[in-house]
Amino acid sequence: MKFKLFSTAALTTVMVLGGLAAPAQAAPNSLESNGTITYEEDTTVNPPIDPENPDKEVDPENPIVVNPDGGSLTVDAVTNLDFGAQKAVTTDQDYFAKQVTVKENGTNKGTRGNWVQVTDKRLENRTPWKLTAKMTQQFTAGTKTLGGATLTYTNPFINSAVEDTTTWPTLGANASTFTLSESGNSIDVIGTENADKGFGTFTVEFGSSAGVNGAEDTTGTPNGTNANLIEKGSVSLYVPGSAIKTKAAYTGKVLWTISETP
Repeated sequence: MKFKLFSTAALTTVMVLGGLAAPAQAAPNSLESNGTITYEEDTTVNPPIDPENPDKEVDPENPIVVNPDGGSLTVDAVTNLDFGAQKAVTTDQDYFAKQVTVKENGTNKGTRGNWVQVTDKRLENRTPWKLTAKMTQQFTAGTKTLGGATLTYTNPFINSAVEDTTTWPTLGANASTFTLSESGNSIDVIGTENADKGFGTFTVEFGSSAGVNGAEDTTGTPNGTNANLIEKGSVSLYVPGSAIKTKAAYTGKVLWTISETP
C-alpha cells in the first residue's frame, strides 16, 4: 500500500499582446515543493521489548525465547516458565513460575512477569487477528508424565508503545484467568475486532511489578528463606499429589499462535 503526500502549485505565465488587458501575475516570491513517501511491508525479525517499558528493547537472554523467523504477523517472543526444584510430596501442589530478569545492553533493569510478544505489520489485505495458547505437551521426563498437571495464567496486562490505545487488541472473553491442560484446549488470549486495530507490537505480561498495573507486585516474588518457593505469582503449575514423580526434570510445552480471523 502506498501513501503519498503531495500538494499542487499552478504557475501561470501571461504575455501581454497588443491592447489585451494583463491578467494577475503569479506570486514571484513563493513556490511549493512536493514530498512523497512509499511504504513496503516490513518482514524483518522483531526484537523483544520490555513489557513494562515497551519503548525499550531487552537483551534476548534466557528465559526469553525469540522467534528467528521474520514476517508481517508474528509471535516475536515468549518466556520459558521456571518452577524451580521442588520436593516430591504426595499432596496436591500449586507452584508459581519464577520472575523474568530483563537487561538492556547488559544492564539489569529488574524483574518482570512472564510474557508473550506479538507484532502486526501487515499493509495489504488486513483482517482482524487473534493470539491463542494451548498445551501441546504434558510435563514429561522421558516416558514419565505428570498426569493431571495443568498451567493457569492470571493477571494479564496488555502493553505497547502504540500511543492510540483505542487501536490495541483486547483480552479474549475467557482470558482474564485461564487454565491449559493435556486435553489440548485452546484459549483466545487477545485479539482485534476489525482490520483497523492491532497494528504494531504488543505484549501480554502475566503479573506485573508494583505500581504498573495495580498496587501489588504479582510477578512472583521469591520467599525470603527459600528461593524455590515463589509467592504472589501469576502463572502456576498444578500437580496432583497422586501423580507419580521421578527424580528428573519434567518439561511441558505451550504453543502460542497468532492468526488472521475473518
